[in-house]
Amino acid sequence: MAPFRSEAQRRKFYAMSERGEISKDKVKEYEKETKGDLPERVKKKENMVKAKRKAEKFAKKRKETPRG
Repeated sequence: MAPFRSEAQRRKFYAMSERGEISKDKVKEYEKETKGDLPERVKKKENMVKAKRKAEKFAKKRKETPRG
């Protein structure tokens, strides 16, 4: 089983178990595998890659622009 990746995911799984969409045993397994503090939310990898590219492009453009 994979651990929870964020606090938001943990809340969602507990809510789903209360509604009967997943078993409480499954939530216990996830909880057992989860270690340490979790971030509130996890950004999608694509968004992080896009942000990095945008920052690199901005830095390159800034270097090329003459100041004076």
